Amino acid sequence: MVSRARAGSAQKRNGVVLPNFVSLVNRYRKAVVGIEVIQETAPPPVRLLPFGIPWDRPEPDTFRSVNIGTGFIFDPHGHILTNEHVIHGARTVLLRQYGKKQQVEANVVAADHRHDIAILEAPIQTPPTILRLSKAKRAQPGEWVVAIGSPLGLDHTVTVGIVSAVARPLKIGDREYPNLLQTDAAINRGNSGGPLINLKGEVVGMNTAVSQSSQGIGFAIAAEVLHETVQRLLHR
Repeated sequence: MVSRARAGSAQKRNGVVLPNFVSLVNRYRKAVVGIEVIQETAPPPVRLLPFGIPWDRPEPDTFRSVNIGTGFIFDPHGHILTNEHVIHGARTVLLRQYGKKQQVEANVVAADHRHDIAILEAPIQTPPTILRLSKAKRAQPGEWVVAIGSPLGLDHTVTVGIVSAVARPLKIGDREYPNLLQTDAAINRGNSGGPLINLKGEVVGMNTAVSQSSQGIGFAIAAEVLHETVQRLLHR
């Protein structure tokens, strides 16, 4: 009789014990959603030709752009967690579940610009398994982690690595992140807002940023920051 491996259980290959990433991903990827954000911005000031002559070509009232990201269902009510910078300035937020071709429109329930966290809701089918935030005090350097997201719009891409460091401070624009996890799991544009999962299937962080000047250096908001902010946003 062949037993089914549980999420996070080990596999032995050539005498080496490896985590069962396949089982982990199969169980939890349905809780991850791809996000497409349609933004509209005002046109730039009137352009001038040489000698101060106005540009007489008609300009559109607004400019439309598309941003991409990732989110994940984190509670039984179907609430979705993502980065605030993913949905910032959004006119329309569209979600795509794993295995679904059709997108659904989402509403922003609450957002915290300072902590870069946003909560969404949408009429989607909540999977039987959700991704819960880790209640452990802090992830540990050397701990295996799995990132699931939509880098470059490629839905539900899986990458694997370890926690490289904890409590990393980082400043991006007007945001200061005092408590980020550093990971070498591959993270690219579109991974923002996606889960960083440990071998227990718990979210230890939310993928948020990547170093553009190097490889293998990504950052995620730690689960303890996520938990504290989510509780405040949902119960204020």
